[in-house]
Amino acid sequence: MPLNAQDRRGIVILCCVGVVAVALLASVASLVWARPMIGTDNCVYRDKRLLTRAAVDETVILVDQSEALTDTHRRFALGFIKDYVADDASFAVRSRIALFPFSKQNFQSRNSPSFRAASDLCRPPPRGNELYENNRKITKDFYQRFLIPVTTALEESLTTEVGEGSPILESLQLISRSQEIQDGGRKTLILVSDMLQNTEGFSHYRDRRSYEDFVRSGYASDVKADFRDWNIIVIYLRRYRDRQPLRRPHAL
Repeated sequence: MPLNAQDRRGIVILCCVGVVAVALLASVASLVWARPMIGTDNCVYRDKRLLTRAAVDETVILVDQSEALTDTHRRFALGFIKDYVADDASFAVRSRIALFPFSKQNFQSRNSPSFRAASDLCRPPPRGNELYENNRKITKDFYQRFLIPVTTALEESLTTEVGEGSPILESLQLISRSQEIQDGGRKTLILVSDMLQNTEGFSHYRDRRSYEDFVRSGYASDVKADFRDWNIIVIYLRRYRDRQPLRRPHAL
């Protein structure tokens, strides 16, 4: 029985609807298949067991705990880092940020110094696509799984005072040689410190040697670090408890 014009139009409409449905299903399947493997730390991983992170831009924050910060210093450091991690241009989505407080306690054993991150997370997206994503949930996760934990760890690090020693050069060397810092992305170091080294090998609180004397010393070779291709940001703290060393320029 031949189809009339209305039947043929109906078949065409059904075919079009079928094609659209298949295309949508294919798009959803491709999105699911291509979805990156995200760990609880918000980082992208290369394997399903979440053992190896994908290469991304990385930021390391080093906080000198030789002395507690003043309220002004603490507010400035917190504000600077909050603005940094919220800026898409300086700190892109899925970039990694690791916070390392350091003090004399990290180097109680000369042969095996301990250096553990107080916070180690990647930045999730702060917002989603309102057309097909739960934008409110994505924004909530950004705060609860990233911004709040990073800020809390940073505040705790900035309010802790260990004293009697400031191994700045040793800490910089450990970071420059750390196997946890991957190649393949931009690397940034944010150092929160007064830049006053205070160890047995060298101290700004003792009689000052020239920079040339320091370079020729064996200690300079012991703490040598390589930060080529790193972007270095120093949040420079002015300590007022010991004013005399601050009146003279220092080499760090």
